[in-house]
Amino acid sequence: MHCRRKYIALLCICGLTFFQSYAQVDGIFNIKNYGATGDGHTLDTRSINNAIAACVNAGGGTVLVPAGTFVTGTFQLFSNINLLLAPGSVILASENNNDYLLQADYGFSGSGAGGKKLGIVFAVNAVNVSITGTGTIDGRASSFMYMDSVQISSPEDSKYARQGSRYMNTDKDKDDAPVMWKGEYGNRPGTQIIFHNCKKVLLRDINIRNANDWTMDLNACDDAKVLGISIDNNMSVPNSDGIDMYDSRNVIIANCDVRAGDDAIAVISTSNLAVTNCNLHSRSCGIRIGYNAFNDNNSGNLLFDNIRIYGSNRGIGIFQRRKGNMENMVFSNMIIDTRLYPGQWWGHGEPIHISALPGIGSDKVGTISHIRFTNILARGEEGIILYGSKESILEDISFDNVQIMILKGPRTNDNAGNFDLRPTNDRKLSIFKHDIPALYARYVHGLTIKDFKVKWDSSLPDYFTHAISCDHFQQLVIDGFTGSAGPNTAVDESVIDLSKGKDAVIKNLRYSNASGGNNQSGKRTPIKWLSQENVSGLDFIRP
Repeated sequence: MHCRRKYIALLCICGLTFFQSYAQVDGIFNIKNYGATGDGHTLDTRSINNAIAACVNAGGGTVLVPAGTFVTGTFQLFSNINLLLAPGSVILASENNNDYLLQADYGFSGSGAGGKKLGIVFAVNAVNVSITGTGTIDGRASSFMYMDSVQISSPEDSKYARQGSRYMNTDKDKDDAPVMWKGEYGNRPGTQIIFHNCKKVLLRDINIRNANDWTMDLNACDDAKVLGISIDNNMSVPNSDGIDMYDSRNVIIANCDVRAGDDAIAVISTSNLAVTNCNLHSRSCGIRIGYNAFNDNNSGNLLFDNIRIYGSNRGIGIFQRRKGNMENMVFSNMIIDTRLYPGQWWGHGEPIHISALPGIGSDKVGTISHIRFTNILARGEEGIILYGSKESILEDISFDNVQIMILKGPRTNDNAGNFDLRPTNDRKLSIFKHDIPALYARYVHGLTIKDFKVKWDSSLPDYFTHAISCDHFQQLVIDGFTGSAGPNTAVDESVIDLSKGKDAVIKNLRYSNASGGNNQSGKRTPIKWLSQENVSGLDFIRP
């Protein structure tokens, strides 16, 4: 009897290891029992599918991927299935493009930049479906890319840049630029993991590597959780987004680490989203909300808290380019570190970017409103941009306890001093020459800036100008400011510049009036609001 108890205890201790070696156990379907080799060379797609089919026939359960390297093309998950990646397991993408199925054959399209093919694993119309464990899914991106061939900025992109044809086109600007894909753009394997129109989705603790397109897409899903996962993509691979969400609701993302050669987290028409305790590294936006070339943009009730964004081309990007309402977003307790990257990456090293402009193929643009930034520490090679338009005025934007330091980077002298508003239907607004304030706001109604601190690298060029610059504004409040204008700009440039606006309250300023840099002898005007600039209703309360 004592031995029997010890045997039962041993089974409990061995757990999944036991199931890897012996016959089928109820509820657990080991892919090796269905012919998978795990030798890193043999195509195991059929065996994986057979294990999944057996699990479906049993009414659901766990499909176990044991230790080993299993080469596969596309396979599908179904309701009530957990794909469990045991320690030491690797699902490795096949290098044969013919092993990947077409999206159109399964009733949807547009997931991923290419949009034609599926990636490794997907689920459609499934309920209670999950991928868990500590194993790895590897997309083998380098097999589908020319890793030594990079995309540089086009002449059309550089036409209105400060540098003209010299913009991003020298040999030194090719480092860190995106590489080229092999063959037809849309014919590479697509999004590595797709959940389409699914409910009760869980991804937990898994490791995802080397995506050659989007890493993960939650498309029209409800009640999805992404917890403790790690995404580590090659940073030179274009469109290798981390986590994308389209038309989803009730999503939680927590305790994740994401390195992606495009947007780390991208949100389109998604509501009731909470992202907490994450580290994000990107060649484009750490967090991107909006921009959809085909559908309206409707997103709301979004919370981002305790996030670190580092080494990204943009920190937070909110883009309205078509019809729809984007509203009720909170960004709190964040550290943002951005830099300017070369080539065709979108962004210019700005920590926060909000813009509403007609997009490509659209003459209508919706709204962006009720956006809160609280407790933000930002360092970037350019400043914060709030760029509304006559077609869409930004409404009710607030900054509370925000610190920003503008740094000089390795490409500042050659490529900085521009705004990048891509994508837009106006080429003149794609990349264009512009002075760089620490915070620039245009066509914003209801802008509140409270406890705002600005610091500058002492060696910045003279086109880094005002601490705050606002035009075409209404209902502006600046309450609590510490800082100065750019260190090397002209003496007559003000710390705060206001034009073509009305109804402003400015109080509690602590500014340095010395011109700084190369103009130490001069004195600066703290605020510029000349009558010819059509600023009315100004209440300036001196400190």
